[in-house]
Amino acid sequence: MKSKLKVLAVALVTIAVVGALLYTPLINALQTDEGQESDIEMPSNMNFAAHPRCKPWLRARLGESDVRTHTKRALAVWWFLNHSEPAEVEGTAVALFKNMLILNTEEGQIRIHLPPAWIVGEEQTMREELFESGYLSVDESITVKALRADMIDKKELCIYLLLGYEIINEGDVPAYAILPFNIQE
Repeated sequence: MKSKLKVLAVALVTIAVVGALLYTPLINALQTDEGQESDIEMPSNMNFAAHPRCKPWLRARLGESDVRTHTKRALAVWWFLNHSEPAEVEGTAVALFKNMLILNTEEGQIRIHLPPAWIVGEEQTMREELFESGYLSVDESITVKALRADMIDKKELCIYLLLGYEIINEGDVPAYAILPFNIQE
């Protein structure tokens, strides 16, 4: 009986660690960059061939946060990707607040989560620079392609999340989100 519990515990820990490592790129894509600094130092004279079991990024990553937190975030991202569908939102830009683009549409105000990095033309830009560079402006008509996942869908209430992956401004110039996965409609 005790050996079955040990095997179960080892299996659960293994699944949690592997799950956290597989979905880390997705988690990082949906997190903001504000205040994050790299606290992993890579010594230039370190010989990785001599230490095949040494993975400093893994130790630092798991040491700075709880594996359960990463697993929960990874499962949330996985759920979102499995339950989302492409959506297109047309409206006028109101503001960019933190990581949300706020649009006025025929249905009312809609908030769309925007990833931190974007490609406009041939240049990489950050989310905040979309307005600062003049690509977007307040009261400009834009179209946003997004992934939509309904969290609660009842007769009287619908709560949903939107993750924008393409913005087209009045000049028909597209901006594409830099994400660790591809979206094909």
